[in-house]
Amino acid sequence: MRTAAQVFYLAVFSLLGTSHAASHAPSAAKTKPSPSNVCEVSNGSTTSCAPSALPSIPQNQSPKHTVQFEPGAIVSDACASYSTLEQLNEAIHPYLHSITQNTDFFSHYRLNLYNKKCPFWSDENGMCGNVACAVNTLENEEDIPLVWRAKELGKLEGPTAQHPGKKQQREHKQRPLQGSLGENVGESCVVEYDDECDERDYCIPEDETATAKGDYVSLVDNPERFTGYAGAGPQQVWQAIYRENCFSKPPKNEPSSTPQMSPFGSQEQWLAASQLRNVMKQQGVQQNIQSAIAHGTAVPASQLDPVEFDDTCLEKRVFHRVISGMHASISTHLCWEYLDQKTGQWHPNLTCYEQRLHNFPDRVSNIYFNYALIMRAVGKIKRHIEDYSFCSEDPEQDQRTKNMVLRLASSIPSGPEIFDETVMFRDPASIALKEEFRNKFRNVSRIMDCVGCDKCRLWGKLQTNGYGTALKVLFEFDENDSSKDPPLRRTELVALLNTMDRLSHSLHAIKEFRRMVDERDGASSPVSAPSEAEEETRRLSNEKEEPESPTDDAPDFRRDWDSTNMTIMDEFWAELNLVTRVYLHVLKSWWELPRKFSKILLFEMYRLWNYWIGLAVPGRSWEIKIPSRDEL
Repeated sequence: MRTAAQVFYLAVFSLLGTSHAASHAPSAAKTKPSPSNVCEVSNGSTTSCAPSALPSIPQNQSPKHTVQFEPGAIVSDACASYSTLEQLNEAIHPYLHSITQNTDFFSHYRLNLYNKKCPFWSDENGMCGNVACAVNTLENEEDIPLVWRAKELGKLEGPTAQHPGKKQQREHKQRPLQGSLGENVGESCVVEYDDECDERDYCIPEDETATAKGDYVSLVDNPERFTGYAGAGPQQVWQAIYRENCFSKPPKNEPSSTPQMSPFGSQEQWLAASQLRNVMKQQGVQQNIQSAIAHGTAVPASQLDPVEFDDTCLEKRVFHRVISGMHASISTHLCWEYLDQKTGQWHPNLTCYEQRLHNFPDRVSNIYFNYALIMRAVGKIKRHIEDYSFCSEDPEQDQRTKNMVLRLASSIPSGPEIFDETVMFRDPASIALKEEFRNKFRNVSRIMDCVGCDKCRLWGKLQTNGYGTALKVLFEFDENDSSKDPPLRRTELVALLNTMDRLSHSLHAIKEFRRMVDERDGASSPVSAPSEAEEETRRLSNEKEEPESPTDDAPDFRRDWDSTNMTIMDEFWAELNLVTRVYLHVLKSWWELPRKFSKILLFEMYRLWNYWIGLAVPGRSWEIKIPSRDEL
């Protein structure tokens, strides 16, 4: 005996089915619906991950059919389309790359590279724990020049410096490393001063539980590219990382989410939603059967229940996608800068790309998802960066670096236009899930100590730290009030922007790989002209850094005339004209003040309304800022 609610839902879906019978009849097979988007309110379920969510580590087999995504489609679990992210990347990439390559602060990284042991397995068990056990790409390594062998490619290049003790830091504030990284390196921009671990960290700090304080390494001298490190060692590392994808399972005799823990207001609403879910499944079965009868075909058992629901909650999907996207991005870098060990030439390897990425659109999609996530985190730290000291003993370089980062953060769309983290960890059931989320990502950072190749370990630890920093910023930082934000270490900030640069490079490489595939297969791809934003960004990255100019529509009140070619009267009238313009501008701003206040009031009421009905609250488009001394 069906309840009244079930009868009502069946009637509604029966009407929908008859009105759309013509459009539904040709398709006997249904596709799996897309999971809920991060821009929508998550159902907050706490089910465990399915084994199918774990991608296989040996990426040798390709699917029979490769379905590439549409450029205008929205990246699932994000808020921007693929084409939007590509356009933003074209504009940001040159400037972001300039920051990571041309500033002392972001071109050096501190990590404990040699004094940490793998906490999960040992070399005694036959697992790869050093570069000697890496599998080379050629059977006879003697045929390869010494400089191109896997063991040599995995070594770090350029000068390194040990972390100075506290006494040395006090005695040599300007040069605590005593020139170990080179005479032209601003050491106050490189050295990270000792601090304590914060419980809100998503990664294990490099100086925690270590006998040494680590080394400083140049990221410019040690680019991420092919090293010949392959075989059982890296496979076991990735298998251990993917095992961290599985979250704790609830008991089988208990529901994955109770009415009290659900986002619905009451038990009756939760039951009604469950009934609606069951009716939707029944309606899907009936549509498949009717379609099969109309075509005179049999109904496969796999299609009897086509309406599948993704029970994996949004928070767990985000964790899975971050790990998969990191793996796919690293694979992109290795395929793009691939070494022919016979000739010593670096070049893109199209076969490597097709085997690892092109035939797996979900992996490519996860790279775009990670780029949206990282971009949102970088845009969110703008207020935090305003008070950040990059180079304590070099004011000129400190201001230059700060201006570059602020201009980068300002170029990223604000609010949830790219990624909306506010829909995650909302209900009481997700509090414990958030702690498990954080602990599992810490385990991933520990696993990176098991990588046997020095360069691979360097970039693996840096990018893991970068993603952990992004998650820390998204879930622990307040975009409007930075007073309660957890501390942001130098290594975290360096890792965040370098990880964004790596993802930006991945998007650029994937676009070029697609073009190469189209050229090989004879497919014509439209050539798009460089956007205005890209041209502007290229110009900014090549010119010398100047103090940041105002971004509003205020008129220019600078004295831009050449007094050497002017008479005294000409200078007088020019100065009088400037004073008059400034005076009128001040009067106009006071006249428009009531209208601005009314707009602010309406906007705040709109934000309050969104908060009250449970929608995403947009970020403030206004701020109260005290003018600086130069502005006055």
